[in-house]
Amino acid sequence: MTIDEIDKIIDHLQKTKDLLCLRKNNLCSENNKAEDLTIKKLTKENPTLSANFSELKIDT
Repeated sequence: MTIDEIDKIIDHLQKTKDLLCLRKNNLCSENNKAEDLTIKKLTKENPTLSANFSELKIDT
């Protein structure tokens, strides 16, 4: 194996590492957004779902 080949492998591995770090950051951000979701936020301004959940509250 030549030094040029090793340099190419190192460059490729660095790009892969950078991409994985970016994906990790994106996943963390999306996970935080998902944890912030509530039924109230999901059903806001949706009369059908709001009515269904209101019926559930009455039945329990």
